[in-house]
Amino acid sequence: MAARVSLEDLVKEMPEEMKVKVYDFARYLLEKHLRKEDQDWNEFSLREAMRGLDEEPLYTEADLKERWR
Repeated sequence: MAARVSLEDLVKEMPEEMKVKVYDFARYLLEKHLRKEDQDWNEFSLREAMRGLDEEPLYTEADLKERWR
């Protein structure tokens, strides 16, 4: 079985055009991961903010009646 070569060693051997592609792909993967983390956090925040709101009415019919004096 061949010895495992590190990513750093592989990239060192690549021509410059290939290094640019590897960099672009790595950046894409990182940004995708960070967007997923942001999406997860946003869903959690919204879920926590909305917790309990559907259990009690915001307004009763009495609240909606206009009063004139």
